[in-house]
Amino acid sequence: MVSVFSLRQSFFESASMMSQLSHKHLLLNYGICVCTDEHIMVQEYVRFGSLDTYLKRNRNTINITWKLEVAKQLAWALHHLEEKSLIHGNVCARNVLVTREEDRKTGTPPFIKLSDPGISITVQPREILLERIPWVPPECVKDSRTLSLAADKWSFGTTLWEIYCGGEQPLAAYDTAKKLLFYEDKHQLPAPKWTELASVINSCMDYEPLHRPSFRALIRDLNSLYTPDYELLVESDTVPSRHRAPGLAGAFESQEPTQFQARHLIFLQLLGKGNFGSVEKCRYDPLQDNTGEVVAVKKLQHSTAEHLRDFEREIEILRSLQHENIVRYKGVCYSAGRNNLRLVMEFLPFGSLRDYLSKNRERFDHSKLLLYASQICKGMDYLAEKRYVHRDLATRNILVESEFRVKIGDFGLTKVLPQDKEYYTVREPGESPIFWYAPESLTESKFSVASDVWSFGVVLYELFTYSEKRCSPPAVFMEQMGEDKQGQMIVYHLIDLLKRNYRLPAPEGCPAEIHSLMKRCWAPEPSDRPLFRDLARTVDDIQDSQSG
Repeated sequence: MVSVFSLRQSFFESASMMSQLSHKHLLLNYGICVCTDEHIMVQEYVRFGSLDTYLKRNRNTINITWKLEVAKQLAWALHHLEEKSLIHGNVCARNVLVTREEDRKTGTPPFIKLSDPGISITVQPREILLERIPWVPPECVKDSRTLSLAADKWSFGTTLWEIYCGGEQPLAAYDTAKKLLFYEDKHQLPAPKWTELASVINSCMDYEPLHRPSFRALIRDLNSLYTPDYELLVESDTVPSRHRAPGLAGAFESQEPTQFQARHLIFLQLLGKGNFGSVEKCRYDPLQDNTGEVVAVKKLQHSTAEHLRDFEREIEILRSLQHENIVRYKGVCYSAGRNNLRLVMEFLPFGSLRDYLSKNRERFDHSKLLLYASQICKGMDYLAEKRYVHRDLATRNILVESEFRVKIGDFGLTKVLPQDKEYYTVREPGESPIFWYAPESLTESKFSVASDVWSFGVVLYELFTYSEKRCSPPAVFMEQMGEDKQGQMIVYHLIDLLKRNYRLPAPEGCPAEIHSLMKRCWAPEPSDRPLFRDLARTVDDIQDSQSG
């Protein structure tokens, strides 16, 4: 575990190093502001932002001459550091800032400055180092204490690749396991078709640190590169390296990146907040032009180690699910290590089914409600096939994509059934949605596909009451047991009601066959409840008969 003191010390060291340097291609650092809760580094303002974003935003106008000029300027900045035996330790395109645009009419070239390194990799958590492959060199991934001047040369090679490829992230589609395999088998990034530039990149990214050239030699190599013939190159073209990792071919080109950068997540709106976390509507805007995709971002707040483990388990579960009626996983974001992990999901514009029903009751007929019920059954049947128990099935956790599609969300309580059992016993304490729970879940903490079926019966009830608050499961049960009941007494009285065969009443105007289906889901014995697959067929049959 990285201490706050170590991070703070590294911050001050970085600020101190930058304040003592003076070079035209190094960002000016005016000083630091020390506050109680946070420390701020005060730097010169740079109008045109980070190089990677600038490259992506202007990919149709930037030519190879522009890129080569910027690469040379960065090499000169790093040469200055090397002469002073100072290690930057975080060279990448996002830490290079564009201070002046090119003016082709006057022949004025672009101008860049290298920013501060931030927190040193020597005190960063290991998961951050793995995420930052291939900027962090292999020797530092093995042991970050081996950070040396040679590390900047490796990172410069990676940044050269970024510049040539228009700001694209190398290995963006690789998870950390594939990134480690990439290093372990000593592979290289896909080589640019410009063979001379590919040679420079490979010399920087030599797996033997002592074999990497000095920045003076790199400047000489870059100065010898340019000929007008290379203007004709398709600049984004790369060819597969002879050293590409076996089994990884095509992953770079075809997979959607699942690692999101915190700096590009722009907060738009708070969607929901609980005791331990929140869900936010954000725009992921890597081009910083308000054209990025809108996503939903779930994060923990004031989390314990146990909450973090549960959150990581939720992410792994959602990552493994692919179904049209289950919310789609998009990726994760580490803003400052494992403790600031965020889950990035597709954003569904109409929110929870509970709120959607209550706000738009006049737009629904029974056919639409049955369509939603059928889709929920099909999503839950898919979960059951994968031996997942949701444990929190309710309309508040069903999200609305459109008037004709809903998706199951919130897998915070989901468990995987052991291979030798058909139920899961929950031992950890915590707040529970008891009014959606089956009797065996309340009395023995047993959860199974059958207990999810019980919850689906409650969801059916919610659908046909249009999620009206006065008819909500908690309101109806509390009215039966008396409003004065509190705490654990509520659970005892709820169990007593269910043992006496009390069930939620038929919603007003609910077809008899739908109420009958609810009661089948609420059978006292788990083995007497229907399967989700059978429920889906029954719901579809009822829908067909009503529409016919």
